[in-house]
Amino acid sequence: MLTDAEKAHLDEHGFVLLKNAITADHADALRERSMALAEQEREVLTEHVYMEDRAQRVWNLVDKGDIFEDAIQYPRVLNAIEYLLGEDCTLSSFTVNIIGAGAPDGGFHIDHPLGAMPTPRPSFALSANSVWFLDDFTPENGATRCVPGSHLRVSSRPEPGVNYDDAAQITGPKGSVMIINGSLWHASSANHTDRARVCLLGFFCRSFMKPQQDQQKIVSEEVVSRATPTMKRLLGFDSMPNTNA
Repeated sequence: MLTDAEKAHLDEHGFVLLKNAITADHADALRERSMALAEQEREVLTEHVYMEDRAQRVWNLVDKGDIFEDAIQYPRVLNAIEYLLGEDCTLSSFTVNIIGAGAPDGGFHIDHPLGAMPTPRPSFALSANSVWFLDDFTPENGATRCVPGSHLRVSSRPEPGVNYDDAAQITGPKGSVMIINGSLWHASSANHTDRARVCLLGFFCRSFMKPQQDQQKIVSEEVVSRATPTMKRLLGFDSMPNTNA
């Protein structure tokens, strides 16, 4: 459960860092599986390699190992997401995000689909991201940057190529999870080290919204057959349209 102080920080600043949300060993296991998947997919799914071949995404993690099925339902993280989006929120996407050695700055943005919405946007959260630190996040290796409080700027968006004086870099030990209001202006930083910086992105939306990926089409019947009630809700089974058939 979020403490009152954590809720206040999330409300005011648009993010909160849950330090050591999982153990270092758990983070290492998630990283090992993530990197194995990335290696398998790098030459096949080239559209998921970007930033001049120095960054990569691995999508649809719910269908790529029970270690990810368990993670996306992790109570401490899910409770924080539900604080922003309600207890009926659904999974929008679940990915590995690898910022490789030498990767450039990612540029500030707000999350899908908020960048395409007319302004002013609603003042309440429509989407939220959980950033799972599978490495220590440091100033040198591409730790996430954000503009604290920018989620409240409902009539504006970050401008391409602009560095904001009030931006802050969020560092922390592996095993931490950063919760981000989807309207917060945020970006990956440049990785100046010789090692990839790896995280998971558990991205959620309110139940009435169209998710980034159609979970019911991309998740296997095997995963659905063993899904907990929480997982079925996250996959959208509780928010499907009623056809009144």
